[in-house]
Amino acid sequence: MAKPLLSKSRLDTIRRRLYGPNVQVTLYRVTPAQGETEIATITSGFLFVRERRAGQEIDGSGVKFWLAAEVIDRETLSIGSSLALTINGVATRYRISDLLPQQQVGAGYVLRLSPQRGATG
Repeated sequence: MAKPLLSKSRLDTIRRRLYGPNVQVTLYRVTPAQGETEIATITSGFLFVRERRAGQEIDGSGVKFWLAAEVIDRETLSIGSSLALTINGVATRYRISDLLPQQQVGAGYVLRLSPQRGATG
């Protein structure tokens, strides 16, 4: 089996060069009965970049988020509805708008994130 192009170590190397070592992601699910519940905190195996899609305003831009397969299982990831991206102690909240398999670049997932209303960072 071939090694994935975007492996956990490669994603970590790129992320540290872009954003430094103090980055983490907290994944949440939301249910009517329990409200918002934390389901995972991730400190490695991911990378993100701001993504401006055609026809969107700059403030409406989302984030493209790459996640290595060994970091979290598909079942846990699929129940997540939002996440907090924390860089150097400053958190910004996003909702998960798309969850795609990373078939062209190796094992893992690509998430498209949209800013939550009232999110700052």
